[in-house]
Amino acid sequence: MDSVDGLPKITAFPEWDDAGFQQITCPPVPMQAAPGRQIEGFIDVAHFAWVHDKAFADRDNSVVPLYSTRTTEYGFQSEYISNVSNLPKALRHREPEGFTWRRVFDVYPPFMAILTVHFPEDGKLRIMNVASPASARETVLYVPLVRNFDTTGSLEDVYAFNAQIFAEDQAIVEAQCPEDLPLDTEQEAHFAADRSSVAYRRALRELGLTG
Repeated sequence: MDSVDGLPKITAFPEWDDAGFQQITCPPVPMQAAPGRQIEGFIDVAHFAWVHDKAFADRDNSVVPLYSTRTTEYGFQSEYISNVSNLPKALRHREPEGFTWRRVFDVYPPFMAILTVHFPEDGKLRIMNVASPASARETVLYVPLVRNFDTTGSLEDVYAFNAQIFAEDQAIVEAQCPEDLPLDTEQEAHFAADRSSVAYRRALRELGLTG
């Protein structure tokens, strides 16, 4: 993420001006949580089965396949490939049998990330997650998103589905203890599924942040 006059500059989001994509602005979400906690929750893939089982995931599909994380010039990128659907449960019948879902997280420290979800038939959903600090432990979440499928579908359905996901995440993020994100990875236990979390904390330390 570059800066202008010392202020962070939001990274490019080219699909926002692409006629082939539908542009959707979800309402901002105020959270009583540190922005680092929100970002870490957004990029965490291990929580799908336990937090979003009512929205799109399943409790009986909780194993997280090994995934890769690589350093980039802007931060880091994680690529997660699994059979965990991204379709709302009411639309699961539209998923081709045996379809493999690919999710790519591009993380721009300190407090921004973009998730690209690859849907069937070359569909693409891109979600920009901007955790804007209101105070040390208050965050306003901004989530513009674009998609190149169902572009004439109901916006109310999109708002409702994302509001459900935001609420499920918010309940977990606001309950985190300690409230601030520990940047020393030895302060909390980590597993293979936490590759993104470890990379994020390392990136924040490299920016000179402490916690």
